Amino acid sequence: MPDIIELDSSGTLREADAQKAAAAGKSCRVVAFPTESSYAIGSTGLIKAATRRILQIKERSTLKPLAVLVDSTVAAKTWVEWTPLAQALATRFWPGPLLLLLKPTAQGRLLTFPEYPVVAIRVPDHPAARAMIKASGIPWVYSSANKSGQSAHNDAGAVEAELGAELDLVIRGKADAGEPTVVDATGEKPRVLKVGLLSAELIAQHGGSHAANPR
Repeated sequence: MPDIIELDSSGTLREADAQKAAAAGKSCRVVAFPTESSYAIGSTGLIKAATRRILQIKERSTLKPLAVLVDSTVAAKTWVEWTPLAQALATRFWPGPLLLLLKPTAQGRLLTFPEYPVVAIRVPDHPAARAMIKASGIPWVYSSANKSGQSAHNDAGAVEAELGAELDLVIRGKADAGEPTVVDATGEKPRVLKVGLLSAELIAQHGGSHAANPR
């Protein structure tokens, strides 16, 4: 059974618990944690064995690469080639449920496999997820905490019931329901590939002219 971390009364991670979760991820252990879009499972993005283990737990094809979580826009720029469009959308919607598809930098190639030309990246809005990632100092790969083809969960109990025996650590809390919106931000105009919690109209409004409107 996995180790358990409980969030404090404000729904955030205590410093010691953030460090514990960070250490688990850095050592290729798989952590389940709440985000603003659903419960997720994740681990270090810098070691391919961690990616393969997440795919194995989910029973998911390697034809679908894992997305990446970082704790800030500054961190994202290390791993992906930043564009004016990415800046506009990140200024408006990060932290939040927006995955930006961008070309990897030389360092960013470590986060994916050679056959994939882009990386899906975002900054989560859930304080526990962001604290854990910040404490680790590295990007995490992640996916929803469910078997491939099954519904995503927003409750730790459901995650433990489905995946518990295969996880190393579970951060118990509440996630919101829904999925991130996925946008190709490599060009001059946003190309919405999947509509989630953010509508295509909202993306077009804030990305069409590269206008950087703060949240």
